Amino acid sequence: MGTRPLQGWLLLFLLGASPLSLAQNLYCHQGVYISIEDDPRHAFNWTTGKVEACDNGSFCQESVLLIKAGNKTAVLASKGCTTEGSPAMTFIQHSPPPGIVTVSYSNYCEESFCNDMEDLLQIWKPERNEVPRVTANLHCPTCVALGTCLNAPSLPCPNDTTRCYQGKLQIIGGGINSPLEVKGCTSVIGCRLMAGVFTVGPMWVKEVCQYPSLIQPRKAENGATWLLFSVWRLELLLLLLLQSVVHCS
Repeated sequence: MGTRPLQGWLLLFLLGASPLSLAQNLYCHQGVYISIEDDPRHAFNWTTGKVEACDNGSFCQESVLLIKAGNKTAVLASKGCTTEGSPAMTFIQHSPPPGIVTVSYSNYCEESFCNDMEDLLQIWKPERNEVPRVTANLHCPTCVALGTCLNAPSLPCPNDTTRCYQGKLQIIGGGINSPLEVKGCTSVIGCRLMAGVFTVGPMWVKEVCQYPSLIQPRKAENGATWLLFSVWRLELLLLLLLQSVVHCS
């Protein structure tokens, strides 16, 4: 990573930029990366030869959103200039394991070519925990796809997950305009895969769940099954039984 700023300066000199213009302007690495990966730590390579000259008052930015469901991970990443925000580095784990994992990272900096991250080894470590034990009592359709999941197999869920998540995200900004569909096991309640945070650097994330998260019955330790009856249905059942007894007598 230490050689990247030097390479950027050499590129600008080859393009004919003068030392005076270099001193007056901010230059940033520029690029967009959108993909579905098996292991983004090794597949993701964010080196770019593109350079962007920024307006006065701008910052360099690099921002990444990662969403893992099952054995696939969506990677949406952006580098370039931005006129909003302030110098800061942010890492957020929106939805932790087990189940669906959502992580975002953004870096705003004010030196030329400071947005020089090349890989995800520093921020993406889902294997930090041991492989979770799964339970046979809860299965969820599981997938993550750009656009729409064409095939979402029903997979057993890890222990400590309680429901099935089904949602769609629209990511806009930073040169990205992409829909994303996510399904899988989670302990997140409601349509909150992003935990109420809807900006990742210059990217804005809109989360929509057409259906509420599905809660499937689990077996208790004694083998009994929890039955999900609402109170009014139980009252109706008791009323019908009482009427039947009165009619028979």
